[in-house]
Amino acid sequence: MDGRPKVIVLFYLLLGYVVAQFVWWGYSIYDLNAELIVANDALSALEGGASASANALRGKIWMIMGEGSVFLTLLLIGAFYIRKFILREQRLAQQERNFLLATTHEFNSPIAAVKLNLQTLAKREVSGEQKQNILDGALSSTQRLEGLVSNLLIASRLDAGKLELLKESVDMHDMMETMKKRYTVLAQTASCSLEWATQEGLIINVDRHAVESALGNLIENAIKYAPGSKIKVGYETQMDGVQLFVADEGKGIARSERGNIFKKFYRSENEETRSQKGSGLGLYLVKELVRLHHGRITVTNNTPQGSIFTIEFKGKNT
Repeated sequence: MDGRPKVIVLFYLLLGYVVAQFVWWGYSIYDLNAELIVANDALSALEGGASASANALRGKIWMIMGEGSVFLTLLLIGAFYIRKFILREQRLAQQERNFLLATTHEFNSPIAAVKLNLQTLAKREVSGEQKQNILDGALSSTQRLEGLVSNLLIASRLDAGKLELLKESVDMHDMMETMKKRYTVLAQTASCSLEWATQEGLIINVDRHAVESALGNLIENAIKYAPGSKIKVGYETQMDGVQLFVADEGKGIARSERGNIFKKFYRSENEETRSQKGSGLGLYLVKELVRLHHGRITVTNNTPQGSIFTIEFKGKNT
């Protein structure tokens, strides 16, 4: 075999057998009718006149050939869509297996970090500053674990069509302060510098938990895929709404990848991305949460390098 899934090989074998049998039956019918035509032509010649039955047989041959061609065409079209469906299901199954493996690793990392920090506190005498650093590390890992669980819950509710937004008046500056506390330590562990571009007095009507989840996924992605770089997070007011953005200075995203990165379980094929573990849910959840707000998310190139993810929410601001 060449590594192709067994079900596809079986599908091709069955399809080949059906087509071969169809061709053989068609040839047999044609050959039989041709013999009858020859026999009728010989009989007509002996009788000294044209045979109406011979002409009728020729008409039947053309009818059989036409109907057979239609049937074969429909068979091949059906086979094409069945093959497409099988390949799609196999691809989804493989993505789900990869998701389970990646998610297991994603959960193990923060759990192991929390365990190590707690063991250090339990077994060693540490100074006040060291103790605070250990606690900060444990808290950051706990928040990361909380984010992973939140992503899974949101994804399951989206799949079930049961995710409802609870919109409220949200102070953007206050929300950004919460995000700053949540991701500062995580950014420091990746040697990233987080810069925040905010302003006071901006209130928008959104589901705060959903927006925090979407923005948090973008920040975590930037930290993960652009370690050691500067990451800028903020928002800008517009005439008809507000625009949130997360800009990094990492490797960037190829233009050919941009149409796929928001798909469920999708992982980029480039080496930089494959060296990082991930569930493939983050950007999918961002897109869906923004869509539920009737907003829009886009990705563009940063200068001199990297990516800028932009979320636009429409509506009046205060």
